[in-house]
Amino acid sequence: MKSYYSTIMASERIQRQIDRLLDEAEDAVTQGDWAVVSDRAGKVLALSPENQDALTYLAAAERALGASALLPTTSLTTPTPPPTPATTQAQPTSFANGRYQVKRFLGEGGKKKVYLAHDTTLDREVAFALIKTDGLDETSRTRIQREAQAMGRLGSHAHIVTVFDLGEEQGQPYMVTELMGGGDVEGAIEDAKDHCLPLEQAIKIAQETCRGMEFAHSRGIVHRDLKPGNVWLTEDGIAKIGDFGLAVALDRSRLTTEGMMVGTVSYMPLEHAMGGEVTPRSDLYSLGAMLYEMVTGRPPFLGDDSVAIIGQHINTPPVAPTWHNNKCPRPLEALIMRLLAKNPAERSESASDVLSALDAIDLATGVEQPAASVDEAHALDSLAGGVFVGRHAEMGDLKAALEDTLSGRGRLATLVGEPGIGKSRTAQELTTYAGLRGAQVLWGRSYEEQGVPPYWPWVQAIRSYVRERDPEQLSSDMGSGAAAIAFESGSPAYPRRPS
Repeated sequence: MKSYYSTIMASERIQRQIDRLLDEAEDAVTQGDWAVVSDRAGKVLALSPENQDALTYLAAAERALGASALLPTTSLTTPTPPPTPATTQAQPTSFANGRYQVKRFLGEGGKKKVYLAHDTTLDREVAFALIKTDGLDETSRTRIQREAQAMGRLGSHAHIVTVFDLGEEQGQPYMVTELMGGGDVEGAIEDAKDHCLPLEQAIKIAQETCRGMEFAHSRGIVHRDLKPGNVWLTEDGIAKIGDFGLAVALDRSRLTTEGMMVGTVSYMPLEHAMGGEVTPRSDLYSLGAMLYEMVTGRPPFLGDDSVAIIGQHINTPPVAPTWHNNKCPRPLEALIMRLLAKNPAERSESASDVLSALDAIDLATGVEQPAASVDEAHALDSLAGGVFVGRHAEMGDLKAALEDTLSGRGRLATLVGEPGIGKSRTAQELTTYAGLRGAQVLWGRSYEEQGVPPYWPWVQAIRSYVRERDPEQLSSDMGSGAAAIAFESGSPAYPRRPS
């Protein structure tokens, strides 16, 4: 099992590289730079020879440039596999009975394929998104349609990508939207110096995003997957929110049976990750994470895998933005930290409140903070970076024990060692993982003091369990041992006898 979880972590790191290369290929497709498309797709295939997105990009570049033009731009240590038959199929020429004439393929992501098309009815250029439904059951397909309709019901707003049309093409839902010529905010961050946007631009994008959220929330629609990749820019740099509701319809952000998490977690509020109620304040948390990255050049939490990042969303305060960018004004820092509060009640009340706070920030009077020393910044990053150093083997064993337990084979594991070696942190990581897998976690603590009752940790754990259960159901669950257990725990079903 140790090697299994080591493989998972290695795959996470490789996947980040693959995603970055595919994003660059997608941008190059938009710009018509097919040599770059070929180069990035080739590098992806060196890491993942069967990656379908890369094969599609490579085949498209081959058609655009010709096979001979591809050779000088691809430098691989292993031969590039030939495109599969599926990737060499001709692209569709039109949709909706000829109304949308395809001009070229723009790109493909995890949720949809996007084409540049000409709307022959209204004589305008549009983005035609064919939504992927492979592997989804009928319930999921219905949900996709419902969420797409919710986005369509938003109507027209200056800071929300306008939906022109919805429909189905041979059983696949599609969405027709306005073209966004400036790319997404994720690309802007990637291209910026040190991946930090100028403060004026970051605040402007946040303000315009708030206006879009304010409009959507007033109509009872919560985005639930706000992130730089879902905020788009016009050619004039105006920010608009896209993919309302669509992300949650296709999102498999919960852990799978193999213990993997799918989807972006860097901007995910903890209540979403833990399956709790998602409200407009959840979108504000995601906005805070996005604003943090625009200002500092990195998300608020980094980690070896998704579970580690989610664990930090739940347990770890973020490092103040001024540690990464000493030009960040204190009012902006205070707003970001408030948006990233663990408790939704401690965040700003609404997008309108956030917008008011952003409007009040005066960059002209901002005072540059003293830069932290390299050693101080490195030490603080190591505390908040979420890199779980030196305990991967132990976590692999503990996760394996949990999976055995969830499958019906009970296990007991103990963490032993001297104080300060990371036992509590390891237990915390396991708690996060167990919660994401749907397990109930009970805590009990022991103390090295005289007078502590026998089996005190077990008593604490049992008490926390029985106090949340109906007495009659509790008695049935515990069977013949209910009286003794409930007596020690102080259950109302079996009140303590007077001493």
